[in-house]
Order: sequence, then C-alpha cells, then structure tokens
Amino acid sequence: MSIATQDGRAAERGRTADQLAVLSGDVAERDGALATLLSRLAVAIREDSRDDVEGYAGAIDPHAVAELLVFKRSTLWGLIEVARNVLVFSPIAVTWYGLSTATEAYQKLISEKPDLVTRPFLLLWQEGFEAVGVMKFSTLALIDASLIGVLIVLSLLIHFRTDIRDVALRTQVLLKESELRGLIAHALSLSTSDLDLPASAELIDQMVAEERRIYERAMEREQRLFDLESTVRELRAAASDLARAAALMNGGEAAPRELRPPEVLGSARAKDR
Repeated sequence: MSIATQDGRAAERGRTADQLAVLSGDVAERDGALATLLSRLAVAIREDSRDDVEGYAGAIDPHAVAELLVFKRSTLWGLIEVARNVLVFSPIAVTWYGLSTATEAYQKLISEKPDLVTRPFLLLWQEGFEAVGVMKFSTLALIDASLIGVLIVLSLLIHFRTDIRDVALRTQVLLKESELRGLIAHALSLSTSDLDLPASAELIDQMVAEERRIYERAMEREQRLFDLESTVRELRAAASDLARAAALMNGGEAAPRELRPPEVLGSARAKDR
C-alpha cells in the first residue's frame, strides 16, 4: 500500500473519530456511560486499534443511541402516565368506600327506626341515612364521574402523544439509526489496513437491507397517521349527524343534510388512499 493511500486512510480515520467525538458530546448530557463508550471508540479509531474498535463498536446499540438523541424525556409526560395508571383504580376504590359507609349507616338507621325498611335504599342513601359524615349517593356519583372524566382526558393526551406526535419522532429515530449504523460500519472498515472484499460486500448488503427496513417502517408510520386522520374526519361527520338528530328530537330545526351510508364513506376513504 502506497504512502499516499496510508495518509488518506489516516486522515479518514481522523475525520471519523472527530464525528464520533461530536456524537459523544451530544450523548454526554443524557447518558455519561454511553458517551464514554463512544469517546473510547473514537480514540481506538484514531489509533487504528482493530480489536478495540470491534469491541467498542459491538457494544454500541445504534437504535438506543438514536432514541436517546431524538426523544426528549419529559418529566411532565412521565407524571401524566403515572397519574393515569394510578387513577384507573380510583373510581372503584371510591365506589366501594361509599358502599361500605352507606351499608353501615343503613344498618344502624334500620335498627333504630324499623319503620323505614319500606323506603328505597338509594333514597335513604341520598338523604344521608339521617347521619352525619355519610357520603350521599349523588356526591359519590359526581366524584366517580369526575375521576372518569380525568382519566379520559389523560388517556386522550397520552394517545395524542403516542399515535400522532411521536410518529414523526419515530421516523427521525429510524433515519438517525441508519446514519449511526453507517458511521459505525465505516469505522470498522477503517480499523485495518487490509481491505477484506467479501466482508465489505456483506457489510454493504446489510446496510442496504437496513435502509430498506427503515424505509418500510417509515411508510407504515405514515400510513397509520393517514388512517387516523381519516377516522377523525368520519367521527366528526358522525358527531355532526348526532347533533342534528338531537336537535330534531328536542323540537329544534336543523339544516337538511344528505347522510352518506357507511359503504359510501368506506369507498370515499379508499379513493383517498
């Protein structure tokens, strides 16, 4: 191998090591151990230490690094998910607590006033069983409805973040992962002065297959987002029809509108695709 070729490979190793050093600096803010691993890989490439390069490169997961760089861990979203998971059992707990206090108060009231046994249990509950500190039935129902409403709102927020907002971020993760895999593969190809043609061909095939997989997954994400938008449009149309029907039932007047049957909606959606 000529001196010019050796100098060119040394310069290329230096550029690759600089790229990995910059990547290590970006990762250092979120994961110090991974940043150290990337910096050691950069040093091994600069020193042309083949065994160290292969060892450090094998320990790096490009997908995990891509997620670390693209996704920003938000404390607020973490608290929202924890609150949703905890509150899912709160309506049941509140209901059973209200029932336990109500049955105890009902038993005490009937033992003191047996003539009230003919009155409905729910009516006595709503009246508080003539006791102090007993949660009325309407109050319990209001608390349960409020908790369920909060759960619905939290679930919608998490659904929006997962299925709509994060779709674009996942595509960025796939692209970043492809970039990192190419950088690590290039670093491995520079770790030896002898060019192994069969190994290089296999590496190229793997990179082409990875690019194809990333493209297919990105297109699948885009299709899911398109289907979700179509469903939202149909739900809005259905909600409008229900509002008009409710207005007619209440004696109001609603503007006439041609209702499209489900099969027409389905065909229109297929045409949009």
